[in-house]
Amino acid sequence: MKMNQLICAIAAIAMMGLTGGAHADAGYPNKPITLIIGFAPGGPTDAIGRVLFKTVSQKLNVPIIIENKPGAGGNIGTQELIRAKPDGYTLLYGTSSITTAPPLFGRDDLNPTKAFTTASCSVGVPLILLTNKAMDIKSAPQFYDEVKANPGKYFQGSSGNGSIDHLVSMDIANRLGLDFPHVPYKGNGPALTDLVSGNVSFMYSGSFNSAMPFIQNGQATALAVTSEKRSVGLPDVPSLSEVVPELKGFDAGTWQVLIAPKGTDPAILEKLDRALQESLKDPEVQKSLRFQGAELMNKDPKSCQDYVASEYSRWSETIKRLGLKAGG
Repeated sequence: MKMNQLICAIAAIAMMGLTGGAHADAGYPNKPITLIIGFAPGGPTDAIGRVLFKTVSQKLNVPIIIENKPGAGGNIGTQELIRAKPDGYTLLYGTSSITTAPPLFGRDDLNPTKAFTTASCSVGVPLILLTNKAMDIKSAPQFYDEVKANPGKYFQGSSGNGSIDHLVSMDIANRLGLDFPHVPYKGNGPALTDLVSGNVSFMYSGSFNSAMPFIQNGQATALAVTSEKRSVGLPDVPSLSEVVPELKGFDAGTWQVLIAPKGTDPAILEKLDRALQESLKDPEVQKSLRFQGAELMNKDPKSCQDYVASEYSRWSETIKRLGLKAGG
């Protein structure tokens, strides 16, 4: 009888252990989550992230604390993430910089196909090709013809060396044979201010809410968007793919994803993806997204991971082909 009792006790302890583990998984999350954003407050990623994750927080029923960790094209924030425990309580809301900053800075340790796990895709935002009113240009083809005919005359502003708008502009310039001086700024806002002041002639802006007032009052002209199809935020503005034959099929811009440390439990990733996708359907979130020119990516976790990998390959090749590097 004693031996039987001992066997039963051991079995009971084992079952308790299994049950406890199951409850631990089912109980996630049960404390606040830290969400890193690798850019300063007020930028497009931060603006969308704060609205979106307020609703995600409600879905998960725990606070989500946003920590801005700007620097090195987003690499500072990514470094913070990969040092974190893979328990689902430290996450990063990343943008296309997770595929552009590593090759620019020569940081293979931050290769998105190896360094962390992509949990969920959220939204994409095209860039807007903007000119100041002094140029008096009416279309993208006319603009590119003018720039090509006058090498070095027109100055381009950007949100910084190695930013997605800088990379897209250099890629397009390479394809079309354009030559112009580049003026990097510390963010989209300062570049826009100098555009409307006439200190630079054009830029590719990824911030719809910042650009729209200038477009609406005529201080800046929106010639095209860089997505393959028109943007719901600017339905009357054509895509470059539509109107520039050499750019047929061109599709570029910024996008945003939720990422987690490598080794995070798949059940946690699934719960995060579900909460984020449900939050994207919230009417107030969708209203804010429209204001930001953001459109749902509509990708399941597998296709999301495949997309990030393809973008990393694309921009690594582009950066190499153009001979670009951080600070250059």
